[in-house]
Amino acid sequence: MNLPAVLRHHGLLARTLIVLLAFVALVASPLPVHADDTDDPAGSSQIDGSGDAGDIGNRPKQSLTIERSTAVVTDSSGFHVTVMVANNNDKPTPAGRLDVSVNALFTFVSRTDIQAWAEGDAPIPTPNGLGSVQVPVIAPGSTVSVTLDVPSNHQGLAAISTWGPKPLLISYIADGQILTNLTSFLTRSADGLDTAQTPAMNLTVAMPLTADGWQADTDVVDALITDKNGTGTTNGTNGNATSSGKPGTIGGNSSGNGSESSDAGTNSGSSGGGNDAAAGNGNAGSSGNSTGSGKTESTKTDPQPVTLSEQEEDSAHTLMEVAERHRNLQVVADPLYLRAANIEPIMAGIMQPADFDITAYTAIGNERAYRKAGVDEAQWNADQAKALVNGKSVTTYAWQGNAGWSLKALTKAREQGYSTVIADDSFDAETTDTVHTGTYVVNTSAGDVTVLKEQAELSALAQGQATSKDAAGETSDAGRLARLLAQSAFYQMEQPYTARNLLMTFSRASSSGWVDQVMGALEQASWLRLTDLETMAKTEPYSVSDTVNLSDAATDASAQSGTRTVLDQLNGSRKDILRLGEAVLKQGVDSDSPALDPQALARQDAKDTASRNGDPTEWVVSLLAAHDDFALHALSGTSRNDTAQRMVNATRAMADTLLGKVSITPSESVSVFSESAKMPVTISNKLPYAVSVTVNSITDSMQIVTSRSTTVDVPANGEAQVSFTIRVSTSGSTTAHVSLADRDGRAFGNVQDTAITSVMRISDMSGFVIIGFAVLLGIMGLWRQFNRKKDPDE
Repeated sequence: MNLPAVLRHHGLLARTLIVLLAFVALVASPLPVHADDTDDPAGSSQIDGSGDAGDIGNRPKQSLTIERSTAVVTDSSGFHVTVMVANNNDKPTPAGRLDVSVNALFTFVSRTDIQAWAEGDAPIPTPNGLGSVQVPVIAPGSTVSVTLDVPSNHQGLAAISTWGPKPLLISYIADGQILTNLTSFLTRSADGLDTAQTPAMNLTVAMPLTADGWQADTDVVDALITDKNGTGTTNGTNGNATSSGKPGTIGGNSSGNGSESSDAGTNSGSSGGGNDAAAGNGNAGSSGNSTGSGKTESTKTDPQPVTLSEQEEDSAHTLMEVAERHRNLQVVADPLYLRAANIEPIMAGIMQPADFDITAYTAIGNERAYRKAGVDEAQWNADQAKALVNGKSVTTYAWQGNAGWSLKALTKAREQGYSTVIADDSFDAETTDTVHTGTYVVNTSAGDVTVLKEQAELSALAQGQATSKDAAGETSDAGRLARLLAQSAFYQMEQPYTARNLLMTFSRASSSGWVDQVMGALEQASWLRLTDLETMAKTEPYSVSDTVNLSDAATDASAQSGTRTVLDQLNGSRKDILRLGEAVLKQGVDSDSPALDPQALARQDAKDTASRNGDPTEWVVSLLAAHDDFALHALSGTSRNDTAQRMVNATRAMADTLLGKVSITPSESVSVFSESAKMPVTISNKLPYAVSVTVNSITDSMQIVTSRSTTVDVPANGEAQVSFTIRVSTSGSTTAHVSLADRDGRAFGNVQDTAITSVMRISDMSGFVIIGFAVLLGIMGLWRQFNRKKDPDE
């Protein structure tokens, strides 16, 4: 075993020798002079190159960002790096140069060392120069990008005699002063090195294939509302509408769709440069491909109310091309996403439909609230997931949502048919000295559940997050990729002869370009053996227990307040649709009918339980099915809430549009010239079924009043007219407020205001009676005046 290998395996001695070597290198190398005239050989005075986009005042005067870097250096790849130099000052930056150097002999021995270097806070010298590149004058607020190409035979690269991550320093120098430093990593593979080989560490890379940009298809919703598919006959279209015994008129007015349209969401993910080495043939001995269940057939049939934008559909196809190129990528697909995108992916398995948030479901612990919102357990169980891919034999995985996998959540997942779940790093919050296999087995009352836990640092980097806000080199994709490869190599070097299988996951919003870069780099990593999810699930578990240890953030139920709000909103819109069927339609639908139950809708057998003889039940069933589809997507496990808001808006718009189809037609003002008159009111019904509603009227005056209410039946796609009696006791004006109510007396729809003006005239017998009575009183008064006895004093 050579000296570096000895150093890695002999604890205290290794640390002592490394410090001595670092000291010798430090003394032998010249110390750069910084702009503040202080010695800073390790870049400890580094200015954070990440900047702060939200507060320009806190940004450094100059900053560096890695735009492109060779993630894995081999004996023939050389090293190539492109750096963007930004001048955030209000003065031009003079011409200078960019120096790149490395410490060829250094070996990271602890997590603290590698993290401290990433944050620019480790006193590690970098005596092995890789080259310099000239930087031109940079105008205020401008940037320039410069590239350094280091050939494979360069002495700085040749000095690296051991594989693994090496500290890389990038310095921006002008006028003989270092303006800023940036720390990153150069990871050397074992290719071409005459060193002992250690077993590769197993790594499983999984990607959830789902969307966080679902949107409502208003054309499909409009077709459902207007019953363009003809689920039943329209009742009473050829008859007369009646109210209070008075014939009405029937029209054929139609309405446009009042549903709101939602902006299409897009997958936002990391993009940009990273690994520029040629793609290899993968690792020898890799566990194979991710075909899992094989290809699934397209499941897209009828138009669905929830759909994807064209941009998202294009993204889905691009992601599938990436999966074709990288067979070790473990794709876990949402079956509803497959149907919406109409794709046939190579995948390792499927997840719960619509990426339903099982963890939030159990954290809230209110099944009744979910059912009232339109989501039943039958909509997202494993059987339903398989049915959505035509019942093919495929492995099902439950992907974690916004809450943690508690014991209750794991039990519910097992009851729903999911025996394997994917967990983030909040599962098993216990901190260990070294990384270990991410496979756990938890004993629940419903059966054993295999938990595959992601490795925190690797997954954070793969999901576009820096390991620390101070890690300036990780503010770009290329910088994060360099750290990811360095971190994975460090983990293998921690315990090179211990069998472990780590899990790294991409985010739901990772772009195809980023996934392609990462997978291409990992396939060149000689220290890694890419495995599939099935292999990882069968690995000797790190722990078998009947308890779960979660971090505080994962168990905080207050974090689910947003989900509770969504549930309340969905409950309200579903109630309004049920109200329409139960108390507005002439042939009312029983809200307690099994056909309207979310479970029946989830089983997709509701149509078989509904009458087809002009009964609107089937139509209401189709409306509720669309609502419940929106509801399921609104309660997905994505951390973003814009999709939930779009789905809630869609259900609210659908309910409002349905109730708004029954309306009061605006009428002209009414003039009254006697003590009574009639006020005609026209009711329009643009629904495909007849309605029976109550029309109410009230005025602002006590002297000019109308009759209070009347009931009217309005045919499908027609109109009916009712009349209210106006009674006047004086001249004046007022406003009559005419509104609609269902048969239970609950108001809905628009309120129509009609102006009433009264001009009293003597035009009937009552007027003459009043005049005659007044004349009689006058005569009596005169007679009394002439015939009364005078007092003696007069």
